[in-house]
Amino acid sequence: MELTPRKQAVLKAIVKAYIETGEPIGSKNLVALIDNAPSSATLRNEMSELCELGFLHQPHTSAGRVPTSSGYRLYVESLMNKSEISLKEADIIDNAFADIHCEPESIPAAAAQILSELTGLPAISCLMTERPARIKRIELLPIGRFSVMLLVITDDGRTRNRIFRQGRNFTKALEDEFYDIVSRKIKGKPISELTKPYIQGVIAEAGFSSLELMPLLSAVFETASEIEETDLTLQGENTLYNIFGSEEKAAKILSLIKRRDPIISILENIGDNVGAVFGADTEYNELQKDTVIAAKFSGGDKYKGYIGIIGPNRISYDKIMPGIEYAAQKLTKLITEAQKDMED
Repeated sequence: MELTPRKQAVLKAIVKAYIETGEPIGSKNLVALIDNAPSSATLRNEMSELCELGFLHQPHTSAGRVPTSSGYRLYVESLMNKSEISLKEADIIDNAFADIHCEPESIPAAAAQILSELTGLPAISCLMTERPARIKRIELLPIGRFSVMLLVITDDGRTRNRIFRQGRNFTKALEDEFYDIVSRKIKGKPISELTKPYIQGVIAEAGFSSLELMPLLSAVFETASEIEETDLTLQGENTLYNIFGSEEKAAKILSLIKRRDPIISILENIGDNVGAVFGADTEYNELQKDTVIAAKFSGGDKYKGYIGIIGPNRISYDKIMPGIEYAAQKLTKLITEAQKDMED
């Protein structure tokens, strides 16, 4: 069955009207929504055929029609009027992004918070490293008589720290030996090579000092292992319950996000421009009536990632997608500049 221009016009009008009202659209309402509309009887036939094609659904016999995931997808990919971000929304994003002052790793999460506040929807950001991170610096910062903060910094600007309590016998000589081991055996190493067996070998080489240095070197290993190659964050978690109207549904989506890999695999189906992935096209039942809208960003030769939102299929795609695309462009610029600052 051919998807004629009239069928496309009918589908476009129904999707737009349903997004605005949330009510099934009948043929009588549709007459007023289409330019040079044919009769109600003709529109009913078109709607029935669109149901057969899988683009519309009739909730019950006497009801109008609502879009299916396939109908939404066709609308977004082919029928929706492409629009630019408004000057007002661009100014809001520009001003909010100008207040982000943090290391490159934390910028996407801060940007997702802005996006959540702007859209009223739960927002996600995913940051991936384009190459293995290497240890750039390790420092011991005194914070008490016997306590120090162990700080691990990678060459792509990511940091992790933990509080470490030193023994009373931890002398300046042991500290110097620790820094010597770090310089020879750890600095410049990819995080992936700092395995438990490798660190155990480093400890063994410490000889007489191994007993005193073992806890601290083990803490280096544990702290470095916390640095993920892919970081997924959710902002606006509270909006999950407002948007989806069910604590059970919100909890299922939250659980899916916490598993990380499902959402990352969905995001990697987004092209270089802003795009939408419909849950019905994935294997995840939690998202069967929902969509992920995201755009790709990059950060020099070290980072790439995605920023976007998760929401129900009934969402204002034409208003939300330009804002997400603009935010991703700003994010690319911001991370690239922050990365250069880290290198200087």
